[in-house]
Amino acid sequence: MNQESESKLSLTRRQILGGLVTVGAGSAATGAGTMAYFSDSESSTGNQISAGTLNLGFAESSSFSFSTALAPGESTTDTVRLVSSGTISGSLDVDFDYVESDSAQNDTDESASAVAENLTVVTLTYGETDHTDQITTDNPSPTLADLADNAHGSDETTQNDLVNLADPGKSGTKFTIGLELVESIGNSFQSDGVEITATFHLNQNDSQ
Repeated sequence: MNQESESKLSLTRRQILGGLVTVGAGSAATGAGTMAYFSDSESSTGNQISAGTLNLGFAESSSFSFSTALAPGESTTDTVRLVSSGTISGSLDVDFDYVESDSAQNDTDESASAVAENLTVVTLTYGETDHTDQITTDNPSPTLADLADNAHGSDETTQNDLVNLADPGKSGTKFTIGLELVESIGNSFQSDGVEITATFHLNQNDSQ
């Protein structure tokens, strides 16, 4: 090969190497364009939603201790203390009922209704508030029979005798009832009596 050919060949190799270098640089630039930005993330865990609770109970005894030996004109009064231990507050309703409960039979057996009509409600308080004004009656004073027939809250799901009382709270609220046997009651009522049930309902709202 002569010198001129070698010179041309050498020049051609430099051009080829230069072209390869150019291609490599272009590839590096392309790679730089596809790099991602930095990022970080955290998770908030243990996030719960749950329904609350209504929980009504008695602080001490769940029974009223009434006298079983009333004379005409005498009264008997007792208290239970209600406690709400749920997570939400409610609206308290109270429903009264009675059945015959005779300690002994006499010559004239008076009905439970007759006995209830002769037991005057002299005390009916919840907390510090008197609620005898909730009893609808035509009598001079409300009786147990009036109280048990005192269906209030026509717009409520279930009608009760006392409605929309405040939630008793966690420390409790006292409910007191006192009944008096009327003085004019006759001998035919001797040994006759009633067993009273007071049912307390704690509802989510007043409309129940």
